[in-house]
Amino acid sequence: MKKIQRRNFLKLSSLASLYAILGINGTRADEVQTSPENYDGIDDYKAIVVYYKGGGNDGLNMFVPSSDDPLRGYENYAKMRTNIRVNNKELILPLDSNGRLDLTLGNPYATGDRMLNKAYLKGFYRHKDKNGNDLGCGTNAVMPEIAHLVNKGKVAIVANCGNLIMPGTKEEFKNEVKPIPGFLYAHNYQTKLAFNGEAGELDYSGWAGRVFDYWKGINGDSVYGLNIAMGSPTHLFDGDETAPIIYNSGGPESYRFDNDTQRNMQKEYLNLDRRDMFHDLYNMMRIRSFRMEKKMVKDWEANKGAFKDILNAYGDPLFTYSPDKLDQTKPIMAGKQTRTMETVAKLIKIGKEDGLKRQIFYVPDGGYDSHNDQSAQHSSRLRGLSLALYDFYLAMESMGLEDKVTVITISDFARSTGDNGDGTDHAWGGNYFMLGGAVKGGLYGTLPDLTLGSEDDFGHKGRLIPTTSFTQYYATVLKWFGLNDEALHKILPELKNFEKKDLGCLK
Repeated sequence: MKKIQRRNFLKLSSLASLYAILGINGTRADEVQTSPENYDGIDDYKAIVVYYKGGGNDGLNMFVPSSDDPLRGYENYAKMRTNIRVNNKELILPLDSNGRLDLTLGNPYATGDRMLNKAYLKGFYRHKDKNGNDLGCGTNAVMPEIAHLVNKGKVAIVANCGNLIMPGTKEEFKNEVKPIPGFLYAHNYQTKLAFNGEAGELDYSGWAGRVFDYWKGINGDSVYGLNIAMGSPTHLFDGDETAPIIYNSGGPESYRFDNDTQRNMQKEYLNLDRRDMFHDLYNMMRIRSFRMEKKMVKDWEANKGAFKDILNAYGDPLFTYSPDKLDQTKPIMAGKQTRTMETVAKLIKIGKEDGLKRQIFYVPDGGYDSHNDQSAQHSSRLRGLSLALYDFYLAMESMGLEDKVTVITISDFARSTGDNGDGTDHAWGGNYFMLGGAVKGGLYGTLPDLTLGSEDDFGHKGRLIPTTSFTQYYATVLKWFGLNDEALHKILPELKNFEKKDLGCLK
């Protein structure tokens, strides 16, 4: 048998990695044993977008306690935070004569100071419930787009949510009468548990991967499958029998053997005297990847200008911003938040047009671990998130899919109620939100007592015990997605520990 030099084998291995980026590590449609009885009757299109804020998002400065409740309202929040508290100043959203958000002059609370870190603490947009009372949470000044969607009833704020095995009191958790998630404040472990959808089991598949396992074949032989991770792999999509597609966050990249060295390597490997499992694997990956690449590149090119005629609140085409209008977004627009959400929007358009029935997207967004300089770090992340998700919602609306696509935000954990000077530390429960046309707006869950050392504080620095579990959060969106009660309990085994299986925030 002709030998391959180790150097060339390593090069071939790197080529295989490139194929993985194209998505060849997803389950092959012709190898999947379908289970049509599990999705019988599903004939529409729906998508979930999981927006992961990596590092531990500070939900209290994203949605600021705004009521006059002595324990759960603004005054108690302000007592706990001396240096990074948002000011108790009600801000007004700029609207046009038709009640639409009008930011053609830029966000006045950010451009007026020319610095996001000052706007971040300037104040918040107050919201009312359906009875005209204070909602309990106001949106940070750097997020006027999200605030507008809250007012329109397109955002559901879920209070004090996190990894939780079962409900319990501080005393029960401290005395180990009730179990708590392991490695409670460790980024990697809490992220994995959040992706598991089961807070009591580290060695488990991802909840979205289990959805794909249950709905094998629901999208037929489409190269796009069910689960698409933007830019990088995620445990969220690890199934027992299936795997996701990993899609470049800026769109697909065409890959060919364009130089003689690579062509010769390919020829040498594919013409070995004796076939072996590596030969077979390489051939399978190569054929699959080129099939997928051709389809994906063609679809992408056909949809390059998909949203160019739709204007955002700044009067610019969706997912683009004129720097002269929006000085404070220059560094954000160089990042990938908006670009990634544009890619997801185009993939949803392609999926719907291709006749797909269900898709789940994973969007990673890091930089939320704000131990110091939080006013600068967190403000930038929230600003980019607000811009990206608002334009994404407008894109869905333009296609008539706003009721068919729901965004859910998650994080590894929240931040401490008390600050450490100019930042916050790792904590437990926090505020999250769902966004979409199928959302019933408002506040869901239970607002906690913010007093340090209270019965809602697991320690003494404001590490709030969640009153809503990620399991309930996921069950709510998966029920909307079309999974029945039996499937929900199979995919989310800890759901049985909670009396409320549906938070009620989706139509």
